[in-house]
Amino acid sequence: MSAARANILLVDDHEENLLALEAILEPLGHRLVSVTSGAAALKRLLLEDFACILLDVQMPDLDGYELAELIKRRERSQHIPIVFVTALSMEEQHLYRGYSAGAVDYIFKPIDPSILRSKVAVFVELWEKNTQLRRQAEQLHEQELAAFEQKSEERYHQLADAMPQIVWTSDVDGNATYFNRRWFEYTGTTPDEASPHAWHAVVHPDDLSAAVKRRDETLRTGETFEVEYRFRGDDGSYRWHLGRAIPIRNAQGTIDFWVGTATDIHDRKLIEDQRSFILAIGDTLSEGLDYRETLKRVADLAADEIADWCSVHIVETDGTVVQLAVSHTDPALVTFARELQERYPDNPDALTGVPAVIRCGEPELIPEITDEMLREAALDELHFDLVSQLGLRSYMCVPLKGRDGVLGAITLVSSESGRRFGAEDLLLAEELARRAATAIENARLFRAAEERAQAARVLAAIGDGVMLVDRMDRVRLWNRAAERITGLAEADVLGHGVKSAIPGWETIEPRLSVARAGQAGRAESVPLEIGSRELWLSVSAVGYEDGTVYAFRDLTEERALETMRQDIVATVSHELRTPLAAIYGAALTLRRDDIDLEAQLHEKLLEVITEESDRLAAIVNDLLLASQLDTGTIKARIERCDPHEIAQLEVDAARTHLPENVELALDAPQELPPVAADSGQLRQVLSKLIDNAIKYSPQGGRVTVLLTPNGRNVRFSVADSGLGIPPADQRRIFEKFYRLDPGMSRGIGGTGLGLYICRELVRRVDGRIWVESDGASGSTFHVEIPQERGTPSPNEQRHEAVTTA
Repeated sequence: MSAARANILLVDDHEENLLALEAILEPLGHRLVSVTSGAAALKRLLLEDFACILLDVQMPDLDGYELAELIKRRERSQHIPIVFVTALSMEEQHLYRGYSAGAVDYIFKPIDPSILRSKVAVFVELWEKNTQLRRQAEQLHEQELAAFEQKSEERYHQLADAMPQIVWTSDVDGNATYFNRRWFEYTGTTPDEASPHAWHAVVHPDDLSAAVKRRDETLRTGETFEVEYRFRGDDGSYRWHLGRAIPIRNAQGTIDFWVGTATDIHDRKLIEDQRSFILAIGDTLSEGLDYRETLKRVADLAADEIADWCSVHIVETDGTVVQLAVSHTDPALVTFARELQERYPDNPDALTGVPAVIRCGEPELIPEITDEMLREAALDELHFDLVSQLGLRSYMCVPLKGRDGVLGAITLVSSESGRRFGAEDLLLAEELARRAATAIENARLFRAAEERAQAARVLAAIGDGVMLVDRMDRVRLWNRAAERITGLAEADVLGHGVKSAIPGWETIEPRLSVARAGQAGRAESVPLEIGSRELWLSVSAVGYEDGTVYAFRDLTEERALETMRQDIVATVSHELRTPLAAIYGAALTLRRDDIDLEAQLHEKLLEVITEESDRLAAIVNDLLLASQLDTGTIKARIERCDPHEIAQLEVDAARTHLPENVELALDAPQELPPVAADSGQLRQVLSKLIDNAIKYSPQGGRVTVLLTPNGRNVRFSVADSGLGIPPADQRRIFEKFYRLDPGMSRGIGGTGLGLYICRELVRRVDGRIWVESDGASGSTFHVEIPQERGTPSPNEQRHEAVTTA
């Protein structure tokens, strides 16, 4: 029976490459199917079976690696041999990726036609044999089938022996049944030593447990086995490998055997570990600004990852060298090393070791420490015996180089692990030292900057103005307080001459005495006019080598308070003196024996005494009430109050002593919502507003008390047509002791406490008070008091009425 023509799938995104492959393979006489994309290849695989696939690695959209993985995922196509055709380098990472994706071989460009044809012929032959086996399955006996499979296995073994990776097979229980030639070359073992679990003997003890556990899991679940572990070579050293095994299943889907590979990834693993270590070091060094603590953690990290010992020495500001940290996985050895260091301290003049590295700034590397070296470096026989107990095997010491010199040194030592440091390890140690030195310098710079910043923050935060004037009389410092006190912006002062930047400085400077540095300057109170403002400043000056520092504080408010205090004393004295004089005069008249007073005059004098006594008592009560409001001893007893009733009572009370030329009226709706207030305090507020309205209407007129609901509040308004309040005074009339007519030019006196008391009483019930006046035709004072909680506003009442209707 003639053999059927084999289908060979050629995949390349360049037509010219496909033509070249077809020309090479044409002599084999097989059917060549060419496609230009991964998607087209997948479509072909759905329709036909192929003996072999020649696959280009670099293709757009879906590259060769991705396509190979998709092919291997499909049961029908997972056994088709895939040969990568690529122009990439033969670096192991590319080979590893290809074999991991499922490739069985690589063909590198430029292509040798004879090699390509021979390899394809092998795969076609395998396909032909498999095809023949399928066709003759019903006819051949088990012995003939076993012989054919044995022959196929031998060919597979030949192919596996030609591969650079370690290849092995195992039965369904995980017992190794085959190792390729690379296994024996790498491990140095013989075929006689290839036991079912021979790989257990060469896996690193630290990795064996995890590898065995994962292998048992995959044997149970049928999942792909993939683990990174270290294999021991024939020289006793360990190298990292990626172990991978896939199950080979029969037509019924059960596992017949396993095929595995072990790919050397040692170099890649070292690079990854070094990168991870450097990143971890960077994170550790950035965790804080206390470089002494972070360097101790760096030593611990280095002793765990890249060495057995790590010590850090730094140069102090006085030039002494101290050991900052020493770390080892065995705490007992660390204690022993410290005791040894105390007994035999470093010789600062030594030609090798930490002192020499710090002195010359050059690293030291000893790949292998011998007993002869230790004996030669030992100070005496006892020192040699003690150092020998540390088990030192390899050594590196690198300087911590800063911008201005060497800041210290990091020492790395290998002991019980037996690791030998090389040039690559020295580069890693130097990178570690570079980052550590940067962290030290940054921490010291930050500390210095923080000290300067702290001084700047203090200058910016203090309440006194500070100005620095250099020897050329230019302003070099102008803090925020100086800007706030004077109103002169920093940009308008810095760099300018002090006399031109600060108006009137030429009249102030001669009055100041400049103290010497370190001595307290004497403060002088001086006036300063800036624009329309007059400032009073307390200024002191201290000279130093680069100029003069002026410190000043604002006394303007203190002088204003002093002036106010004097005015208050004068006002209260006047307000008290007037009723006292009237009472005193009436009393003297009543006591006279030389005149016989008429009954009407007698009553009039008694009435004067009574009225002036009430006035005097009112003044004293206002002073006491203002003092209690200042100290917070007055509390509001908030309750449900009828605003109409309160307003009516105060209007009726005012009408009892109303001047003949003043008309007092109450304008309020019959129904008003109750308010939440202290009824006694609210009556005081209305009483004072009504009294003020009458007092400031000397020509008479109408005074109206108006009540209106306003949202959640009730508004009390007291309007008069009297003297009015100028706009400039409307903001200040609620200040304590502020009087609209301080000189009583309009004949209106008062202590200036009435409106202040009103404001404070209204605030205590969450209300507000304000005035409206054009300054000429009367004033209107408004007081808004919150309604009692739960009382709907008139609008809400109307809405409820409409809803109910």
